[in-house]
Amino acid sequence: MPVLYLRLYQKGETSVELRFFVDNPNDYEERSLSLNVIADLIQQAEQEYYFPQDSRLLRNKLSVGNHTTTGRKLFNWLDGSDRILSRTMQQHPGESWILAIDAAKNLAHLPWEVLHDGSNFLVARVPAVVPVRWVSDEGTGGVVPLQPLEQPPNRALQVLFMATSPLGVKPVLEFEAEEGRILQATARQPLALVVEESGSLKELGNLIDDYGKGYFDVLHLTGHATITENGEPRFFTETETGECYLASAVDITKSLKSRLPPLIFLSGCRTGQGGVISDVSGVNWAKGAGLAFVAVVCGKDVTGAVGDKLEDSREKTST
Repeated sequence: MPVLYLRLYQKGETSVELRFFVDNPNDYEERSLSLNVIADLIQQAEQEYYFPQDSRLLRNKLSVGNHTTTGRKLFNWLDGSDRILSRTMQQHPGESWILAIDAAKNLAHLPWEVLHDGSNFLVARVPAVVPVRWVSDEGTGGVVPLQPLEQPPNRALQVLFMATSPLGVKPVLEFEAEEGRILQATARQPLALVVEESGSLKELGNLIDDYGKGYFDVLHLTGHATITENGEPRFFTETETGECYLASAVDITKSLKSRLPPLIFLSGCRTGQGGVISDVSGVNWAKGAGLAFVAVVCGKDVTGAVGDKLEDSREKTST
């Protein structure tokens, strides 16, 4: 499946540099885009997905029509008058494409998943064009293209689920209902679900050790998360006595060493929101580096996360 890579760099207050390539990171084309064209979309994304003061009221206004309008504007902005996206994807007619997007800072908050070509959402095309968020080189020193996974084994998907509910943290999430929803959603698919009951990263690591490296395909963590006053994203986990420990993405990856499954899903408020992170190999990451971002940098192929503050009912359905 061909991959079109897009790297977006904000240049000053009013422009963005777009670099794009298909196979060779050194053989790229570039163009300058006006940030003013999508300024309203950035503001909308900040208000509706990441800093929702009236989240329910704002979300009630959203509809497929809104997503279509947003997706078309983003697509046209990227495609430009010379239709670079359209022309590139015509090089492999009849094939599905992956659109790997590396966008930093508030550009990362834009809903790239709803890109729309004027006729359909890209993900709804036949064959589909699938936008994915890609970490190209932050903290690594060079561009790292997506690597194809090995052929998956023909067996049930092996999922490790852990909910965290520290003492004194309110509201208490309905994590048993979320576990039930996972089972309900996958009822027709072969799934082997293992539940870690303690909410402790240490015990989570011990359980993964018991099963052995490479056993689990997915790690699903559910719980509260936040951005601290210092702008650092944290996930609420439990100590061995049930007290609250605000874990960073680095805490999560370090506690599990090299035994993390290839897919992590962080089912917690604001885990997809950018923050300021300064504990990854001494690097101070700019705003836009959230829990999900650092989990990728620390070695995960794919990380799923949630953008804004969610009510419990919406947090459950987001999985």
